[in-house]
Amino acid sequence: MGTGQPITGLDRNQDLTSSGPTNNPHLLIVTASALPSPTAADDDDDEDETTQQSRADADDDGRIYKNPRNSPSAQCPRDEEQATLLGQKCLRKCSSDEDCKSKKKKCLCDGACGMSCIKPDRECPELTQPEIGKVTLTGRLFGDKAVYSCPHGYHVVGLQSRSCQADGKWAGQPPACKENIYCLQPPTIEHARHSALPEQATFDLDATVQYNCHTGYVTNGFPRAKCLAIDGQASWYGPDISCEPRSCGEPGDVPHGWVTADCHTFGCRAVVQCGQGFELVGKAERYCQADGAWAPKELPTCVQGDAGTV
Repeated sequence: MGTGQPITGLDRNQDLTSSGPTNNPHLLIVTASALPSPTAADDDDDEDETTQQSRADADDDGRIYKNPRNSPSAQCPRDEEQATLLGQKCLRKCSSDEDCKSKKKKCLCDGACGMSCIKPDRECPELTQPEIGKVTLTGRLFGDKAVYSCPHGYHVVGLQSRSCQADGKWAGQPPACKENIYCLQPPTIEHARHSALPEQATFDLDATVQYNCHTGYVTNGFPRAKCLAIDGQASWYGPDISCEPRSCGEPGDVPHGWVTADCHTFGCRAVVQCGQGFELVGKAERYCQADGAWAPKELPTCVQGDAGTV
């Protein structure tokens, strides 16, 4: 095919399977009606988390949120590290529509970005038809899908379906129809994540994915994997990494007492006890945090029984 023509116009009530006559059996022209572009005023919530934090209460117009924006959602958690790895821009956090400054925004689940203030009628860009196969759209608004398919004898290598995200971009990269070899899902590394969307099951030759260790773990080694063909077989080569828990070092010494810790890395616990005739002032337990520091920061003290309280 190789027409490179954009997909234009689609009445959302139109039957998507009716493409009309075409000279190319692999080409499906999908149309979508143009919608007005969002104005700057409508996009008040479309700012990244750093900007939101810097503007703080000034952005909130003195409102008291019935459902605080920082309240996490168990059904749709916000994972900003994963969103960054996937190249997805996260919008304003929310727990309900009332947390969004614009009445045109709704509090909806936006994948790795979690519950976010989203303008439901924001459009994703037009898509061009692939050289081989076709792409069918359910629409170009938030949550709509672009579904790719291939002719007989070919396979969709890459994402078979891409979603229109709240940031106005289609998730992931466009796939291709291939009749040769390809790689399946990348290797799983303990305590690490990679840059491919979880729903992607096939990868083209020369595709690469980047690995990052989870928070609290240190990346050691080469963090990338590449799909290569050797002797007619496709396989992932790499990554060569390990994710080791971050060390907090020794938890410290307490005069007239002792500190017990089975380990000194992320997630470990240290317990402080006092000698006979002394009482503990402060918290007896300290935990190694993801940043490599013990918390609480201050060590407790052991004082003589008649000189302080527990």
